[in-house]
Order: sequence, then C-alpha cells, then structure tokens
Amino acid sequence: MNDTYFSLPEYDTPEWRRMVMCQEIGHDLGLGHQDENFTNPTLGSCMDYTSDPSTNQQPKQHDYDQLAAIYAHVDEGSGGGGGDGGGGGGGGCPPRKPGCGWDTESPSAWGQLVRSQGRTAVYERDFGNRDRVITFVIWAD
Repeated sequence: MNDTYFSLPEYDTPEWRRMVMCQEIGHDLGLGHQDENFTNPTLGSCMDYTSDPSTNQQPKQHDYDQLAAIYAHVDEGSGGGGGDGGGGGGGGCPPRKPGCGWDTESPSAWGQLVRSQGRTAVYERDFGNRDRVITFVIWAD
C-alpha cells in the first residue's frame, strides 16, 4: 500500500486509507486515475484524486466498465473460428477459457511467474497464437 502520506495527521484517517487501498488495487488491475486534479469536484470513485476522500471510498460503475473492457473482451482473429473468439477445435472451447479443461486452481497451471512483490504475484500462461492467460494472485494468511 502506498502509505507515503500517512505520517501526516491530516491523511492518517480511515477514509484516506480506504481510498488509497482501493486506488492501489485498481492500479494493480490496470485502472488509471480518472482525474488528477485535487481541486476538481469529486467523481465518487477511488480512482479520482481528491482533497475530500469521504465520497471516493470505492470504485464506481465507470471503473467496473473499464475492467470489463480490459478483461472481458475477446480479440478478433486471435483464435480462428467459433463465435467466442476461440478456435483450436473441440466444440468452440478455447484453451484460455476457464472451465474448458484448464485447471485454474493449481498454481502449477498458472504458467510462468512474471512479477512478485510482497503478497501479490502475476503469472502468465502462453497458449501460443496470441492466446494467453494472466493470473493475478493476492496471497492471504
């Protein structure tokens, strides 16, 4: 967690901590800031810079829409055949789609470790033909 400013009493509050934690997780998942001007009216999203974090405690619909655009799309031409963007035969079930015979629970199936920092890790499994799965892990006790 980015705790740089928490040594200052005005930032060491539950509201600031919740907003910063939400924003850092948003960044880990690929979200950028919606606005970086602290004096603009609040956008009601933790991905907004603000001087009043009380209304920016969580993501808003725009953030979820951005995540859907990042993770839920299917690249055209990446697999050949099938309306689901997949290919590779076998009834239109691409190997990158969880539940299609791919073990998503076993760490050995996540592929190569790309990045590890503290309690987070990113793995990449490359199926070839531009098909790959990125697995983001937050380790918990």
